[in-house]
Amino acid sequence: MTFKQLTSRERDVLPLLGEGLSNGQIARRLHLVEGTVKAHVSATLVQLRADNRVQAAIVAHQAGLA
Repeated sequence: MTFKQLTSRERDVLPLLGEGLSNGQIARRLHLVEGTVKAHVSATLVQLRADNRVQAAIVAHQAGLA
């Protein structure tokens, strides 16, 4: 698993997932609409081969991003 495959926006989203924020909270923090955040979260999960947000949050913590 490599973070180089993530887009810059996906790299913005990952630490916020690590903080346990909802899509709505991430959207407000990044000044995006919630649907856009949902797409970034989904793409991030695929790239990280994570089954869910919790696994992505663990990855963020292990990488020191959250």
